Amino acid sequence: MGGRAAAAFLLAGALAAGCALDMPKSAAEQEIVVRPEWRVGDRWTFKRTALTGATSVVTHQVIAAMLDAYTIRIDGLGAPVTRQWTRDFHLAQETFGGEPPVRYEPPAAFFTWPLKPAATWRQEFQYTDGRNDGRYTNRWQVGETIEALDTVVAGRFYVLRVERWSGTQRLASYWYSPRIRYCVRLEDYLSGYVEELVEYKTWSES
Repeated sequence: MGGRAAAAFLLAGALAAGCALDMPKSAAEQEIVVRPEWRVGDRWTFKRTALTGATSVVTHQVIAAMLDAYTIRIDGLGAPVTRQWTRDFHLAQETFGGEPPVRYEPPAAFFTWPLKPAATWRQEFQYTDGRNDGRYTNRWQVGETIEALDTVVAGRFYVLRVERWSGTQRLASYWYSPRIRYCVRLEDYLSGYVEELVEYKTWSES
């Protein structure tokens, strides 16, 4: 599958050193993360670094929140990118500038809820972009434990790491933190870049 299909990532919570775990106590004790919600105006800003070393600033923002879907716009990549997600954070469609949309049928299950350490799931879907059309099977694997991540600009985060695979090929890894409901770090191995959270603004932090 092309790099654009693996670039989605998705998703997050910042802590100062020494603060409590950035998830509800009951969830932390059970080591599970329940399905979050997004609101219009939620925004996450990332530093993107390519394999060449070039860097840029990329912003992901919720621009629509409907009963059954969300729309996120990504700015900073030249032409704007939009992604359509279901309420379960399954990726249904991506649009890159004025190009025809990329579709996933059924929507690609980037997350399953509640999200638990060591969880795995597999899905077959139809991918359509006009070039690499076909049926693909992806597998997702959650890390064994909740991790403390100190390597992003925005501070310390407690995260679950999720890896996405196609056969024996690892497509992407993303580190999800429940407090701000997004990834604090994304590594895309096909397109060759890393995104790290710089700052965020969510309705719960307003």
